[in-house]
Amino acid sequence: MNGNKISFSHARAPGFSYALKYYLSMFKLQLCIYISLSAILGHVMAGQRFSSASLLLGFFVMVLAFGSAVLNNVQDRAYDRFFQRTCYRSLPKKRVPVFHAKVIAVIMIGFGLSGLMFAKGFYPFVWGAVAVLCYNGLYTPLKKISLLAIIPGSLSGMLPPLIGWTAAGKSTLDFHILILMSIFGLWQIPHFFIILLKTRQTQTGTASLKRFPCFTSFFPQDEIKLQILIWTSLYSLAILLFLMNGSIKNPVLSSISGLNAVGVIFFISTIMLNQQAKTISIAFAAINLSMLLFMGAGICDKCFL
Repeated sequence: MNGNKISFSHARAPGFSYALKYYLSMFKLQLCIYISLSAILGHVMAGQRFSSASLLLGFFVMVLAFGSAVLNNVQDRAYDRFFQRTCYRSLPKKRVPVFHAKVIAVIMIGFGLSGLMFAKGFYPFVWGAVAVLCYNGLYTPLKKISLLAIIPGSLSGMLPPLIGWTAAGKSTLDFHILILMSIFGLWQIPHFFIILLKTRQTQTGTASLKRFPCFTSFFPQDEIKLQILIWTSLYSLAILLFLMNGSIKNPVLSSISGLNAVGVIFFISTIMLNQQAKTISIAFAAINLSMLLFMGAGICDKCFL
């Protein structure tokens, strides 16, 4: 009997852990951490210091991003079945009830927006709502019918720094925040194209499913690589312009950011000229690390003031 009890207890534990994994996978944790950090960066750049208020803002933005990510999973549950990269997500595989996902999305979006409204003010709330509208209301449905979906998709990623900026009481027309938003907008485009090369968006259905637009269906691989180089260069130049404006004051952190901006161009160029498919994953890690270093330098700079 003791042996059976031990076996039963061990059999139940993996079930809970797997269920938790399927629920958590809908949150797109890595992406939402980047979104939260970008909002914190906007806040510390506006206030010229890092404080507990910056962390609170980052928390609300992260919760809002979680809710938006789960809602995106709900919206794409049928669409995701047609692509190799997404067909194993929780909702297409029916690992999580759709109703549960909807409830989680509503609660998190509601909590995130309410937190921005009552803790940070009207403008952060408005820009948070606009970000959700761009991502879930425009990008997600539009990507199924048009390549122009990349426009609202990029815009949604540019808004978190603005949320942080306005939470500190600064104007939306300030030159500094416009440059900062441009950096995030420009970063998203090579990031997106590298994902396309990395996964190749292989369809798992019939040929009729090719009605879904995808850049890899219209442009050869070499042209997509060229676009990656162009947009990475523009992203790098935007960082250098940001630094030339004196936004990062610590000379060490400013130098690290400058080397990061220049180095990512040469690194991505070398990888794009390499014909081995396995190097695309390295490019994906490099572009993400570059943004992480940029955000980290900007936030740490205000910790020393």
